[in-house]
Amino acid sequence: MFYHDNLLYKILLALVFFTSSAGSLNAQNNNPGANNDSLAIVNDSISIEIDSVATLLGSTLPVFEYEKVSETDQYSDSMTIDSLSVTYFTGSIANLKTGNFTYIDTNTYEFQVFDPLYKNKGLYSTLSNIGLAANNLVYSPTLSQGYFLGNPSFSNYIYRNKDVKYYNLFVPYTEINYVMGSKKEQNLHIVFARDLFKGFTLGLDFAINSSPPKTCPYIRSSVNNQRFYLTMQYYTENKRYGIIANYLRNSIKVEENGGIVNDSIFENNIEPDRRAIPVNLQLADNQIKQTGFFIEQYINLLTPRSGDSSNKRRIDPGNISYSFKYMRNRKLYTDENNDFSFYKFHTAPIDSTSTFDSLTQVHIQNTVKWSNIGYSENPKDKIFYMYLGASHNFIEQLLPYDSVWSDFTQIETFGGMAFNFGRSFHLDIDAGYMFGNYNQGDYQLNAILNQYLGTENKNIGFLRFEFNFTNRTPNWYFNNLQSNYYTWSYNLEKERYLILSGSYNYKQMSVGAKFYTIQNYTYLNDSIRPEQTDKAETLMQLFAEGTVPFRKFGLSARLVYQTTSQPNAFRFPEISGVVDIYYRTPIFANAGTIQTGFQVTYFSEFYADAYMPALRLFYKQDDVKIGNYPYADFYLTLMVKRARLFFKMSHFNSYFGNFSYFLAPHYPARDAGMYFGVSWRFHD
Repeated sequence: MFYHDNLLYKILLALVFFTSSAGSLNAQNNNPGANNDSLAIVNDSISIEIDSVATLLGSTLPVFEYEKVSETDQYSDSMTIDSLSVTYFTGSIANLKTGNFTYIDTNTYEFQVFDPLYKNKGLYSTLSNIGLAANNLVYSPTLSQGYFLGNPSFSNYIYRNKDVKYYNLFVPYTEINYVMGSKKEQNLHIVFARDLFKGFTLGLDFAINSSPPKTCPYIRSSVNNQRFYLTMQYYTENKRYGIIANYLRNSIKVEENGGIVNDSIFENNIEPDRRAIPVNLQLADNQIKQTGFFIEQYINLLTPRSGDSSNKRRIDPGNISYSFKYMRNRKLYTDENNDFSFYKFHTAPIDSTSTFDSLTQVHIQNTVKWSNIGYSENPKDKIFYMYLGASHNFIEQLLPYDSVWSDFTQIETFGGMAFNFGRSFHLDIDAGYMFGNYNQGDYQLNAILNQYLGTENKNIGFLRFEFNFTNRTPNWYFNNLQSNYYTWSYNLEKERYLILSGSYNYKQMSVGAKFYTIQNYTYLNDSIRPEQTDKAETLMQLFAEGTVPFRKFGLSARLVYQTTSQPNAFRFPEISGVVDIYYRTPIFANAGTIQTGFQVTYFSEFYADAYMPALRLFYKQDDVKIGNYPYADFYLTLMVKRARLFFKMSHFNSYFGNFSYFLAPHYPARDAGMYFGVSWRFHD
């Protein structure tokens, strides 16, 4: 059985209760669009509802003629309503007001990809089990303003507020995804949403990645990662007022083995039993816990016009929103058997007998925002759209082995505007500036231009250009860190990023380039100490991604080429990519679809960053190269009505006798493994 605790039992019990009691209540009580301006979805005749949205170097690429639903379209009475269609917006009311809705994924094109690292053709350097620390092979810096509270090495296994989904639906929606691995690895994902009464919607999302200690591919590499959020939405009947809220919880518990002691034991297959290969750490563990809640509400400044269902005005002063966010973060690294030789380049330990690095952070944020979007308006129909706002941040932090809390106060101002000319030219600009006793003077300017070659609905593709200029303080752990083995205090210069990118996009294809100019780039050097480059460095990425269908066959791929003027600071493979060749055909008199194919992942040889468990960070090293090895998977997927199943043989070419497959220095990739997965959707 999969890993369980009281939280899981409560979730399953709640699902049984709510689903069984749905009945006729939800046939008439739907969320904000349930009355005469109900959410209108596409006809049943559309065969492809949505596939995964492919993330490509920070931009999104629609797959198979998928389009996001605009807020104006979804409130159109003239369209045929499919009561089983479900859309959602994420993160903030801003996405609701600007009409950024997305259909749920109901297809099988990447259904066999269950590891969050590899969704949307992700490319990562990672450790020897699912759910462990990972480092992006495609350079993608975190350019958030303010005090960065994230966990970059585990970010794919953590829900953030911007990831939370708020659903629009007509009947209760439940989906259960379960994947079982050959070594008792268990992956579970449950989604549930329903309208409790008119205008009020409740949602739930719960996911587990679990690999018990006795069944891990290598000793001391077990994983128990859980992520969960509960959502609420309420909107008045006339849409003048609305409120959304969520409770969010992340829990990561992993064993850390520090990698294998001697790579040659694996490379020469001296010890076929992987669990008998010695590792560096015997009693080390990492834990990350996050809990918090978020509430946001808006009010349209003018009352709706009586007798006019569209609520449109010549001049609309828009809406004001207010949000409150509370988040508590706790990080804990323990090692009950200190091995001084593993923690190389360290200072004298604070405690020489054992390590207990406990870090606690509390973040409270209040945000007020105004935008000129009013009632059910489509921003693309407005020639000019703008917003302004400010956030007050209060952060408290207690470092390991410290008895005094430190606190930071920040005020972040931000604003943006968009220009729409016809249905072919869209320009978005936004900026932010930071005040406070930390990150003072940080700022950011972004611009995105979409130029359709034709009109938005009828074209031969579109050009997308992006500009970003960021001036930011390096992440807090580079400036000040205190732990049992690593302690430092620096006054580092601000990092400066100038990023230019351009791409051509047509249907499910995208090709383009991205150029970085970076000053004072900050990283951990081979002595596991923060270091900054002393001059401006450049980095270039060329990329191509998309799907080419040919009758019942298809090729789906993501290819990236990267080069830099500073290879000592920027470590990544020159060439990396994922290629999926598949055959897809309807079966059972078109009642189902079967797809089978091969997927190959590859990256060229390079000096990959090494991983330091005590810091949960990757650092530069010059001793070991990895790469120049293909990872090949075979899969078979089947979809019959609302049920989806897959069988997958991952990394089957490990049977061929070439034992050079490392995904990080001293961390071999997993051997061949079989997986079986099932997904079932319920709409009642």
